[in-house]
Amino acid sequence: MVQSQLPYGVNDLNPKVDVSVDDRDVVRCYVRGCQHFVRRPMKCQRGELCPEHGIYCHHSSYGSTYSYADVRRNIIASPDVFAERIIGHPFKYESQRLGSEKSEDALSWNVFRSLQEAGCLAQVTNVLIGESHPEEPDLYLWGIRISGDSFEPWNLLIAAREHFESDLPVERPLTEPDIALHLPGRYLALIEAKFTSPNTFYERGERKDDQSLTMDELLAIYQDPDLRLLDTEKAKCRDRVAYQLWRNTILAEWMAMRDSSATKAYHINLVREGCEEASAAEFSELLQVEYAERFGQATWEQLYRLAVQQSATPGRLCEYMEQKTAQLTKAFRV
Repeated sequence: MVQSQLPYGVNDLNPKVDVSVDDRDVVRCYVRGCQHFVRRPMKCQRGELCPEHGIYCHHSSYGSTYSYADVRRNIIASPDVFAERIIGHPFKYESQRLGSEKSEDALSWNVFRSLQEAGCLAQVTNVLIGESHPEEPDLYLWGIRISGDSFEPWNLLIAAREHFESDLPVERPLTEPDIALHLPGRYLALIEAKFTSPNTFYERGERKDDQSLTMDELLAIYQDPDLRLLDTEKAKCRDRVAYQLWRNTILAEWMAMRDSSATKAYHINLVREGCEEASAAEFSELLQVEYAERFGQATWEQLYRLAVQQSATPGRLCEYMEQKTAQLTKAFRV
C-alpha cells in the first residue's frame, strides 16, 4: 500500500505571512517557495484554494493557519477510511473542521489510530493512568468505537447521555469525549484533548451564550448520589469550574460503574507540554482526596516519546509529531 504524503510541517511552511500590497485580504500561499496569492477565507466567503498545494490560507489578527480542501491530506493513518467512515458520521459533531491545521480531532486520530495499529495502546494506558495491563484496550474517538473498519457508537456513552443530558435547559451538543480507552472490567479512561485551545470555564452569573449552561446548572445536572470522585459541595463554593473536565469526569465514573463494579474510572487532560498546568491543578482540587489519582494531566510529547521507544510504531507518526505545526510554527517540544 502506498502511504499518503505527510501533512505540511515546519520544513514546508513559511511562518512569515506575505500580504499583498494591493489587497490586505490576499496572501501568498504559506508553503515555502509558492508563488500563488490567494484570497483568505472570511465569514461569508470561502476564500481561494491554492491551485498547487490544495490549502486555504486563513489570516487574521488572531494569527495565521491553513486548512486542506481534501481532509485526507491532514490524516496520516488510514486516510481513506477516515474520509469515508468518520466524515459525516452521525455520532460525530463538527466534522467540517477536520481538515484544519489546528484540528484537535485530526491530531487525536493521527496519534491514537497510529498507536492502535502498532498495538501500543496498552503501553499508552500505562503512561496515561499508571495501570499496566497486557491486553489492548478498546479505542473510542468521539464516542465511536475504532476497530478495524468498524465504527459503531458506544452504548455506554449513549446511556450516559440519556442519564445526564435527556432534559437540558438549552439546545446544545451532547458530551462528546475526545478519546477513550476502555478495558472492560479493569478501567475506563476518558481523555479531554487540547491542542491550541485552552480548558474552558463556567463562572458564576448568567449564561454566556445560547448554548451554554450556568455554573449552577452544570453542577446540578452532572451529579449523581452514587458517584464519589468529585466533591460537589466544594465546587459550589468556587467562582468557576472547568466544565469540560467536570462533565467528562462525571461521565467516566458513571460509565465505569455501569460497566462493572471492578472498573476504575479515570479522566485525563491531554495537552501540549507547558500548557494548561494551572487549570488542571485547579480542577484536581475538586477531587475527593482518596480519588486524587483518578484525574491527571498528560502531554502529547509523552506519547511521542513512547512512540519513539516502540519499535512497532510507524516512523511516520514520530516524523509527523516532529514536524507538526500550530499556526505555521512548531507545535511540540520534540
